[in-house]
Amino acid sequence: MLVALPVVAVSVSLLSGCGVANVISPPFASAIYATTADGAGADSSVAIPAWVPADATFIRVKTDQTRGASILMFSPTATPPVFTGCDAASDPEVDQAQSTGALTNQLSETWWPQALNTGVGIVCAGPWHLFAQDGHYYAWTP
Repeated sequence: MLVALPVVAVSVSLLSGCGVANVISPPFASAIYATTADGAGADSSVAIPAWVPADATFIRVKTDQTRGASILMFSPTATPPVFTGCDAASDPEVDQAQSTGALTNQLSETWWPQALNTGVGIVCAGPWHLFAQDGHYYAWTP
């Protein structure tokens, strides 16, 4: 009986650690697709948005599953993405010196740029905000 008690205590600690880990670091989903066709039928948390051109390549998606916020990157294609001006209510105040992490609520990744290059403009495609920089398109949902 005395031997079983420490085993139970350790098991409970290990199992409850998942809940603690999710509070410290929320659950994320991420995916890399060579082409948009490779992402067809993907789980909605890492699905490729409809505005991404069908001929896009090297697509990366990361989503904070707690908040539903996402970041995305893809390589340029012959077909540019379709976008519009951002709704004034959601148009981000862009400070070129500001870290892009502030735009994405710190949802970052090694492939996500640390800052916007001078003169980079942000446009929208539905709830997505996007910009072109250093030979790639980047986008996020606030």
